[in-house]
Amino acid sequence: MGGEDGIPKTPRWAESKCGVPAAEIKALARYWATHNVSTAHCNGGGYIRSCFSTEPARLEVALLAMQGVGAPGRTMFKFIEWGLFGMEGLNSLPKCEWGTFMWAAYSGHVQGTYLTSFIPQTLVPKAILMPEGEKLTWPGRVVCNMPLEDQYVDYEFPLPGAERIHMIWTDTPCWSTCWNGGNTMQEALRDESIEFYLVQHPWMENDTLFADIILPISTKFEQDDIGTSFQCGENDMVVDELPAIDPLGEAKTDAEAVLAIAEKLGMAEELMEEWCYSPDLKGAVAGKSGGQIAPDQVGHIMGEPSFETMKRVGYEFGGCSEHMPFEKFQEKGYLPIRFKDEADWKSDPIGMRAFYEDPENNPLETPTGKIEFYSLSIHEHWPNDPERPEVPHWIEESDEHKERLSSDRAKDYPFLLMSNHPRWRVHAQGDDITWFREIATCKVTGPDGYQYEPVWINPRDAERLGIEDGDIVRLHNERGSVLGGAMITERIRENVLSQDHGARVDGIVLGTGGLDRGGANNLICPTATTSKNAPGEVTNGFLVGIEKVDVFELAEKYPDQFNRPFDKSEGALASTKIVQA
Repeated sequence: MGGEDGIPKTPRWAESKCGVPAAEIKALARYWATHNVSTAHCNGGGYIRSCFSTEPARLEVALLAMQGVGAPGRTMFKFIEWGLFGMEGLNSLPKCEWGTFMWAAYSGHVQGTYLTSFIPQTLVPKAILMPEGEKLTWPGRVVCNMPLEDQYVDYEFPLPGAERIHMIWTDTPCWSTCWNGGNTMQEALRDESIEFYLVQHPWMENDTLFADIILPISTKFEQDDIGTSFQCGENDMVVDELPAIDPLGEAKTDAEAVLAIAEKLGMAEELMEEWCYSPDLKGAVAGKSGGQIAPDQVGHIMGEPSFETMKRVGYEFGGCSEHMPFEKFQEKGYLPIRFKDEADWKSDPIGMRAFYEDPENNPLETPTGKIEFYSLSIHEHWPNDPERPEVPHWIEESDEHKERLSSDRAKDYPFLLMSNHPRWRVHAQGDDITWFREIATCKVTGPDGYQYEPVWINPRDAERLGIEDGDIVRLHNERGSVLGGAMITERIRENVLSQDHGARVDGIVLGTGGLDRGGANNLICPTATTSKNAPGEVTNGFLVGIEKVDVFELAEKYPDQFNRPFDKSEGALASTKIVQA
């Protein structure tokens, strides 16, 4: 209402921020207030991958509360991974008689637990590059299925008396194309503090090219594994995943690769004990026996450590043995999970109906048991946080983030870059699929024959800047530059550009201020996290400039990099950057 700063947050005020006419905002508000309206998400997308992204989520909760969430037709749900996280009553799928996850079968622990020393993904470069003797601190384990209170627990790296990072061993070498501020990660990987970098992976994803040693890993089609029909909270079967083909070349599973190195180091037995009988699994298996099996007896029950044992332990930990013995499961090949009978699931709680009808006797998991417009827990732990205050706000900018078109930085970088999950690949996987690259919207072929990542630009912006359809352009800010191919379309609004994330890195100049030919725009997104007290990624909705470039002039400036061989149907060739040991 303007009580804090004297500026009422009216539709006219909002029009200046989002560009939607005030009359349309009013019309939506009236419709929202007079109809049954529900909101639905597909895991958030760019909505949750921008600075201050806590605020629109909290404001949405406030809007739902004002409408009377829980009333018939007034709820909230998500499409992808329907019941994986959140309130069970908001899962709109038919309910199974029981459910399970197979994470423990290959990780040995439940996500977010059984960790002593760890670093959030978003802070890895900062942890590597911080000055000697300093510590990195952050709140929470940064795992979405942890209890609410965990976000208020402070963690640090390195732990007292422990060393900083000197070696990296990864099976997910795609940091620079999947997280925030990838150019900084390139600097971190080349920092002198990192003495050795080992990658094990099936594909030549982007960070693989920085590795000292690359171990070939088999794909899912080559492995003897266990899994569920889909990891969404509603699974209709557990599957004994037998290999479809023999492993190619020298490829091994991740576990086999780790064990082979452990054997060289004389640690194989200790490692298998850790994998098969971690504290989480011991306690879980013992707990399922009603206290008849002590945790230290689990090893004797399960047999000697082996990959078969890992699968068996995962099966036990998932509660599957209660429904079918492991031997019968292996013989049958799958364990079906029945959906509840109609009479059973029709009696399940409906959304937030119980809270709506009787909030006192059906409280939420908040300190007050109610929907809190004013967060008591934020006030207790982080009073007066300007980036996430007790009441949700529109946050214009902060010391860490100046990514609005109203910012002074917009004078140099006047476009908001929207970076979606790609249509023609999965994150960074599949960017070299030749069939997809033949599709007109997948890549833009430049005058040099190289296929560039598309950049959508509004026709009025393109005309003003002298950019034509098919031109090669440079997106840039103080963090660096990436190239792309212009696609002129009315499907993007003025002062906004769109380039999908996940393109293969093809570095011309590495590190901060560098230039990437492949169009991997995660390299130039902010290094700062969601906000001071929310260490999420910021990879969408940040400021860039755009200009037309002459690729032949760039080739003269960087002859070695631009003259590296590439395949016109697949893109950059990793073989040109790898030295065989």
